[in-house]
Amino acid sequence: MLVLAIDTSTPAVTAGVVSLSAPSPDAESPDAESPGTESPGTESPGTESPGTVETLAVRVTVNPRAHAEVLTPHVLECLAEAGLTPAELNAVVVGVGPGPYTGLRVGMATGAAFGDALGVPVYGVCSLDAIAAAVPTTQSLLVVTDARRREIYWARYDGGVRVEGPAVNSAGDVDPSPSTLIAGSASHVDFFDLPSTRRRHPHRPAWSQSLLARFWPDRFRPRSSRCTSDARMRRPSQNVASETEQMKYSIEPMNVDDAERCGELERALFAGDGPWSAQAFVSELAGAHNHYFVAREPDGHVLGYAGVALLGASPNMEAEVHTIGTDPSAQRLGIGGALLDALLTLADSRQCPVFLEVRTDNDPAIALYRREGFEIVGTRKKYYQQWADAYTMRRPAVLGVREIEEQQA
Repeated sequence: MLVLAIDTSTPAVTAGVVSLSAPSPDAESPDAESPGTESPGTESPGTESPGTVETLAVRVTVNPRAHAEVLTPHVLECLAEAGLTPAELNAVVVGVGPGPYTGLRVGMATGAAFGDALGVPVYGVCSLDAIAAAVPTTQSLLVVTDARRREIYWARYDGGVRVEGPAVNSAGDVDPSPSTLIAGSASHVDFFDLPSTRRRHPHRPAWSQSLLARFWPDRFRPRSSRCTSDARMRRPSQNVASETEQMKYSIEPMNVDDAERCGELERALFAGDGPWSAQAFVSELAGAHNHYFVAREPDGHVLGYAGVALLGASPNMEAEVHTIGTDPSAQRLGIGGALLDALLTLADSRQCPVFLEVRTDNDPAIALYRREGFEIVGTRKKYYQQWADAYTMRRPAVLGVREIEEQQA
């Protein structure tokens, strides 16, 4: 059978076409079921393949802002390279995460559209399994990917079989033992003292090969996704520098030389909530979709820092505030507000909504965010390492002049 494989659960946009043979009549598969039967069983990668598989074509682009633009062309290019037409496909396999909603929905919606148009089944596969399946090891493997908002998605594998997860936690709440190897997001494997592989995302349809060959497609369950949107007008802020009676500072882009100082501030501000290391800041700066700023005194001393990720592509781009911190000795001087203003100005230029998390007992920060147009949209229980709850807050996208005129027309 000919299978189209798709995954957009990470910054990588992955598409491929594989040819999968049916299991031989004498292949041992103790948990196999008759064709056409769905099973709620595990979706972990297996260690044996009862059929043969062949990768016919594959395309991968690592760009967290290009899922919607790149995926369909990748699919068509793979079909052309394989010498196939869409009508010749027998099934579609889609990575169903866990992963950030903005990118994940692109792959799931595309897979569902192909399945509906072609009249073929669409099967969901855990995307962490996809990464694990591409790591040829019998060791205990920990796979982590970016869940945003200071959390990670993770799962543990033993001999290629998932034994824990998938789950979402802050990195400090995930015990690396007994794993002896780690794979996944480059900016998050650094949180763990484990040797890492180069496997960061489902880079080729090998994962669908091993999963399908082990369980056969009918063992997977289809998944679906939902999408909502909202927007309202807000006057963008223009402040990029501030001055008080006590000190002067400017808001500037962060550079790698600031990482040590930012790590120091993290330890002072978030000692019990999984503070980021200097290396974590370096890794964040390497992400093309991440944007970090510092409040810097004229002598170069850093008073505070803030970071935001711009995810997806217009008109579906979303901004997620990763962190904001101010030196305890320089708080209540407007530095945090100036840093937030820099993040919002960037988000406003892309006309995208902004999300963030804040402790439910942090009244000054909540008040600041409300003044900037944020509203509470949910609560995340025991979000922080000290088991404190967090509000999820959202600020709707700012409409441009053309969009306002179109709404008024």
